[in-house]
Amino acid sequence: MSRFISERRRLSLGLALVAAVTACDLGTVTVAETIPQVVVHATLNTNAAEQVVLVEHTLTGTITVPDTGFNPFDPITTGGGSPISGAHVQIIDPAGRSYAGVEDASLSGSNGKGAGVYRVPLSGSNLVLGGQYRLRVETAAGDDVTATTRIPQPQIRSTGGLSRVLNRDHDTLDVRWTAAAGARTYAVRIESPYGPFFFFTDSTHFRVTGELRNPFSPDLERVLIPGFRQDVVVGAVDSNFYDYYRTGNDPFTGSGIINRISGGLGLFGSLVELNTGTLSVTADQTEPIEGRFRLAAGTGSSAYASIVTLYIESKAARSSLPDALSGRYSTPSPNARSDGIIGQQTGENITLAFLGSQLAGDTLELFDGFLSGDTLSGRYKIHGGNAVFVRSR
Repeated sequence: MSRFISERRRLSLGLALVAAVTACDLGTVTVAETIPQVVVHATLNTNAAEQVVLVEHTLTGTITVPDTGFNPFDPITTGGGSPISGAHVQIIDPAGRSYAGVEDASLSGSNGKGAGVYRVPLSGSNLVLGGQYRLRVETAAGDDVTATTRIPQPQIRSTGGLSRVLNRDHDTLDVRWTAAAGARTYAVRIESPYGPFFFFTDSTHFRVTGELRNPFSPDLERVLIPGFRQDVVVGAVDSNFYDYYRTGNDPFTGSGIINRISGGLGLFGSLVELNTGTLSVTADQTEPIEGRFRLAAGTGSSAYASIVTLYIESKAARSSLPDALSGRYSTPSPNARSDGIIGQQTGENITLAFLGSQLAGDTLELFDGFLSGDTLSGRYKIHGGNAVFVRSR
């Protein structure tokens, strides 16, 4: 009820503001410049080869942030942030030993990429479970940012224990784990081509069926997509991690995020992976387009895919709309690779997007084709070339 009242108040405020603007001539108002603050993001991970600390400024509107497209090797700059370079970053372990971070942008051959990204040579396998770690960031401008986290201490951990073939039409993913001392709660993450599915739970058990939808995806797509290999992580997290990600900033009040960084904003938390694995998702194949197809002939870039496996991911709600397709493809040697496919079918017409890194937004090639019996023929749109695939019995 309180949220409903809040939305009504916001609407009333907006209508009142419109009325005021149309009723009088507002003068020019100069808004005072906001002083940028240091923002730090770091989560100690017991499965990481090294620990990563991101250091940047809050955005105040005084700089122009270019939209160049996200680059994982330059995450702050290409993600629309304002990185802080030249900072002294260190993580101190329970015994008082200090580990200094090295900025990616300072490395030879980086071409300036990786500004504000500091890698601390502290292996996750060397982290002390149950131990308290300190973070200190000193910037060239004189900012001094500190924080602490205590790592949860589980008794049992498994790597790869969740790996399996899962038929979305029949199987259920049923996962259990033992409680971890010092854990505030537990985090579950399932990677998806449309964005990760993520939630916190107080329980030590969860079940996932093929009908589960992802509220974090653009069109409420299913979490499990046939043809994809989807990583699953169950982890114990500390209070810093839980409180930071369960809260958010209110654009009207500027408050809401629970912040335990002294001298700045952000997160210094810890996560211990309790169980991990990769789901090779399949489904029943009963429709004409569904099945495994092998390359029979082609020209140009026809060698891009040698094997294509297709599923109807979702039937259209109306006959006038296309069915959604998903699947997997493999390329021939010597540069063999295997990755996911999304696409659609309208009648006998087929459109496929060959993806990279299991992500729907990372299209490497497009294929326009036509299904005739057991033959799928068409043309690649990006690199050119024709291809004919024949169903493999």
